[in-house]
Amino acid sequence: MSFFDLIRDLRTSEPNVAKASKAMAVIGWVCLFIGAWNFIVPSLMPFDRNPFHLPPNYPVYSLVAFSFLCALFFLSSRGIRNGESWGKGLGQAAVVLLVVTIIGLLVVVFSGTHFPFSAFPAPVLIIFSILFVGQFIVPAWFGIRYLGRLPVTESASVNPGRRTAASPQPRAGAIPQGSQLAASYAESPFPFGAGATFIALLAVPMLGIFAALQVFGTQAVPVLFVPFFLLIFIGPVLYNRSTSSFEERRTILASYTGGGSIFLMNGSWPFFRLLVYADGVEIRFMFHRYFIPYDRMEDLPEKLGFFSTGVLFRSDLPKVPSSIRFYGFRSKVVLAAVQEQRKRFLAKNEVGI
Repeated sequence: MSFFDLIRDLRTSEPNVAKASKAMAVIGWVCLFIGAWNFIVPSLMPFDRNPFHLPPNYPVYSLVAFSFLCALFFLSSRGIRNGESWGKGLGQAAVVLLVVTIIGLLVVVFSGTHFPFSAFPAPVLIIFSILFVGQFIVPAWFGIRYLGRLPVTESASVNPGRRTAASPQPRAGAIPQGSQLAASYAESPFPFGAGATFIALLAVPMLGIFAALQVFGTQAVPVLFVPFFLLIFIGPVLYNRSTSSFEERRTILASYTGGGSIFLMNGSWPFFRLLVYADGVEIRFMFHRYFIPYDRMEDLPEKLGFFSTGVLFRSDLPKVPSSIRFYGFRSKVVLAAVQEQRKRFLAKNEVGI
């Protein structure tokens, strides 16, 4: 999902309690990571060597602020999941505080910094700063409005994963949802999502390099750079080529290598791989494999426009991102191949399109 996909989703899509609750929890984990990162890194890179000239108490302030935001988002996630009105209000307040904290963090960082590229004109730096902050403010605004549209229940807590008498029945041919079936749609050697995996693949090597600089000096960087480069850039591509459990039980009808996006995380060629089967598609990215059956994905467009950025796969499956965009050199060919197999599958199983 690209930036514009996210904005469109927040503006026009029907509010989904399960997705909103999950999003609040994910943002909470991100806040916890940012706080821990800003607390640990300055200790590995002392202030007298740090070009940012941060205040001495900055690591503690950052850890406390982002830990507090983490708690707010976790509480909001729980309240939204249980259908409580305070969960929506707390989530909206947490989003506002997060934006304010990010802006304050930028002010602190930039106020006492002498960048090596300070020769750039001030208007250029201002424009880039506005674009950077806008990436948070615009989604935050529509996210607050999205939270405001969430339904509120006065009954006991609602479990999005449990079907009740009032819950809509699945359409013909659909596979029942449930946490016990999560493995049917997603697999990975990591216990967390693709976004967290990507962050970990960047953060862990960087912390390792910072620590090596403190212990061994600059001579350790060339030794660590090669294995870290192979892990981050070569590892995911090679893993995409290995056989998954989905592939073992199926025949590949078509395969494509390209780029794509999940949430706001983008990957260029060759980090995404799409496999087309008779009963669904498999999308691989960053040590994660996702299988989306044809009868569980939303309708695809009949054709792609001239300015289209690939094929968008939408679904509501456990452990699978709700929106995954795949693009390559032949996006129209990809769409045609998936459309053809999907129509065959739905017609064979008498599922309405």
